[in-house]
Amino acid sequence: MKIRLAGTALAAMLLSACSFGASSEGKLSDAIGTIQEKEQPFLEAQEKMASLEKEEFELFNEMMELTQDDREELAALAAEADSSADERLSLLEEGKDALSQAQKELSGLDEIGEDGDPIRDAIDNLKQSMADRYGAHEEFSGLYEKASEIQKELYSLATDEEADFQSIQEKVEAVNSANSEVKAAASAFNEATDTVNEKKKMAYDTIAESEGN
Repeated sequence: MKIRLAGTALAAMLLSACSFGASSEGKLSDAIGTIQEKEQPFLEAQEKMASLEKEEFELFNEMMELTQDDREELAALAAEADSSADERLSLLEEGKDALSQAQKELSGLDEIGEDGDPIRDAIDNLKQSMADRYGAHEEFSGLYEKASEIQKELYSLATDEEADFQSIQEKVEAVNSANSEVKAAASAFNEATDTVNEKKKMAYDTIAESEGN
C-alpha cells in the first residue's frame, strides 16, 4: 500500500536553501528540512513494506494452488508469508515512530512570523495541515495493523487440516474487506499530503509577497 512523504517534490529545493534563519523564508526552509529529515525513515519503511506486500501476495497465490496433500510445502510458504507480515508490522512501527519524531518538530514553525500578520496565518495553516496529515497516518496505521493480523490468521488457517473451504473463503473475504479500508485510509493520507504541499507553497508565496523576495 503505497503512501507518500510530504514535500517529496519540493525536498531538493527546500533542503538546498542556504539560510541562517535570518528571514522568514530561511526559517521555514530550516523547519521543513528538519521535519523531512525526521520523516526519512518513514519513507524508507514504506518502500520496504510495499515490496514485502507484493512478495507476500505472490506467496499466498502459490499457497492457494496447493492442496492439503502438499502439506510440507504449504507449511513452508505459510511460515514465510507469516514472517513477512511480522516484518511489515515492524516496519510500520518504525514509520510511526519516525512520524512521531517529525511531529515534535512542528513547534519550529511557531518562530516564523508575528501574530496577526499574513505570514503567521499562512504558517498556522501549514502547521495544521501537517498535524492533520499525521492524524491521517494514525488512522491508516490502525487499519493496517488490523488487516495484517487477519492476513496472519488466513495463513494459519490455510495449513489447518480441519479447516474447510468455507472457513478459508470467509477469511479471504475478511482480508479483502480490511484491505479496502486500508486502501481508503491510504488515499486519505495521500490527500492530506497533497494538502500539506499546497499549504507549503502558499506559505512561501505569502512570505515572498510580504517581504518582497
